Formats: sequence, C-alpha cells, structure tokens
Amino acid sequence: MTINNEHNKQLVWVVSGASRGLGLEYVVQLLQRGHRVVATARNPQKAQGLTSLAAKYGDALTLVPLDVLDPATIKAAAASISKAYPEGVDVLINNAGVSGTIARSSEQDEDEFRTILRTNTLGAFLVLKAMLPLIKKGTKKQIVNISSTLGSIGEEAKFLKENPEENNTRVMASNAVGYRASKAALNAITVAMAVDLKKDGITVISMCPGWVATDMGSTATGTLGIEAPPLEAPESISCQLKVIDGLTLEKSGTFFNHEGAVVPY
Repeated sequence: MTINNEHNKQLVWVVSGASRGLGLEYVVQLLQRGHRVVATARNPQKAQGLTSLAAKYGDALTLVPLDVLDPATIKAAAASISKAYPEGVDVLINNAGVSGTIARSSEQDEDEFRTILRTNTLGAFLVLKAMLPLIKKGTKKQIVNISSTLGSIGEEAKFLKENPEENNTRVMASNAVGYRASKAALNAITVAMAVDLKKDGITVISMCPGWVATDMGSTATGTLGIEAPPLEAPESISCQLKVIDGLTLEKSGTFFNHEGAVVPY
C-alpha cells in the first residue's frame, strides 16, 4: 500500500462510534492518508459506509463490534484488536456518544440522563481503559476524547452575565443538561488520565469537533428553530487531524476545538 500521509508513516488508529457521522469521516480520511484503521460500532457489518470502505481498502480496515453500554463487548473488542495488532495501537479516537433529546435543562428526563452519562462518560472511560495496554505498546501513544464546548463550564457560565449576545449558542445555553454534564465529566476524565499517564508517555486530550451537520449535530436545528450547523464533517475532521498531527506530550490534558484553539474547561 502507498502511504500518503504527510509524515510518511503508517499508524494504527482505533475509532469508536464509526458507523456514521464524525466517526465514519475519521475512518475515511485516515484510510485516505494510508493508515490502518480499526472501526468499532454496535453493528459494523450492517453499516453501509463501513462495509463499502472495507471492500475498497481491504485489510487496512478492520471492523470490530463494540457497544459502549455493554462492558463485555468492550473487553471482547480489545481482545480482538490485540490479536489483529499485537504491536499495539497508536491513536484512539474515543468518539462514540449520544446527544439525547433537546429539552430545557430543568426538564431533563431522568432515565435519558442516566443513559447519556453511561454512554458519553462511563462508556468512553471503559473504552479508554480497555485500549490502554495497546496504546502503551504503540509509537504515537495518543488518546483523543471527542467532547464539546457544550461541556465547558467556563463557556456556559458566560451566559449568566447581563445582555449576552443573542445567537445560536445563547439559545442552546439553557438546554441539554444531560449532554453537557456528560461532556464536562468526560473532560474531567481527560485531565485525570493525562496526569496519570504522563509518566507512560501517553498524550490525552479533549477535542470539540465544532457544530457539525451530522445526524447528531443537526438535532437542535428543528427542535429549537435555530440555524443549521455551519460545519460539514469533512472540514471538521480535516481540521481535527491537523491538531492531532501537532500533538506533543506537553499538550496532554488540553481541551482543543477543531481549529486548535484552547477551550476553557
């Protein structure tokens, strides 16, 4: 296979939640760069986008079942990946997640809140933990937790001030506490793991992909009557990969947006 990424080095990447949206676009662009990719999803063999890529790229793409709500499948996925790549994994894109119903924060459904936390926070942590032995064997040793500026407490607090600017973000500010809490907690995991794993040479960051026109990203448009997301998935992922390309251990524990700007926790 011809390796065409800018660093001329083939790496092994694991992308969770890869059946559609941002996860699928990560897989597309990584394969185009010439990397080897493990794409995980609940039913990857039934995901048309992934099966089409598998037919095109052959053994450069490995499809592995993984449901972040089912710890047994996470452990099984890690074992399967370890067998396929005993030399280790270079980068984990911890992407799988859900947004939940867009509703006023004071009206958040309890059961849905629990599911969002189990998916976006606990599920992401369990995936990270399961992949750690493989990351430790890899050469790049990087973990990217896909977060959101909606999980930034610092950004949210700005809307407590008088006469904040009226825009889409302002409209969203009083909604989606479950999603916000799950991403804030994921950011806490990022920092804790960055501190814990620095001695192992592992870089852990949070990444906001921007507001992207995916199935998840477009949910609020119809519900709240706000403008459509300004970003398309290819642009978001291209920008995110540039940020990841420039990561060093000194940047571990940082919360970046897709353009590389630092977001306050």
